[in-house]
Amino acid sequence: MRIKGKKDLYAGLMFITFGLIFALGALNYPMGSALRMGPAYFPSVLGWMLVVLGAVIASWGLVHEGEAPKKTGWRGLLWILGSVALFGLLVDPLHAGLIVACIAMMMTSAYGGWEHDWKESIINAVVLTAMTVGIFYYGLGLPFRLWPWSY
Repeated sequence: MRIKGKKDLYAGLMFITFGLIFALGALNYPMGSALRMGPAYFPSVLGWMLVVLGAVIASWGLVHEGEAPKKTGWRGLLWILGSVALFGLLVDPLHAGLIVACIAMMMTSAYGGWEHDWKESIINAVVLTAMTVGIFYYGLGLPFRLWPWSY
């Protein structure tokens, strides 16, 4: 049997793997019911849904012709993952505040794209930081430090 769509096959196998990790990892917790969900309910349901989705996508790759997988863009992946790690460091251990951490994350993750424009990055950082502060600090009332000197 010849694999026609390697990209779909690999994506399906990835979904199946992650789904099994979550679903089997949740076996150690009580399930509960749909009305009174236990700690295992959400990971189990989501995990098995990922397994089913992965099986559909993988079988699609076996039957239909698709494009070949492309090389991984490591530069962009590392910049974006690094910006998330920087956000986590700035918010908690370094206590730089939510505003500083959001702006730093947005400006750093902009290097992960193919085209980097300072003007767009600054506008994006300001708008998304304002939305983040509005939603999480004021809307939900989460106890974040806004600035390094807050509290």
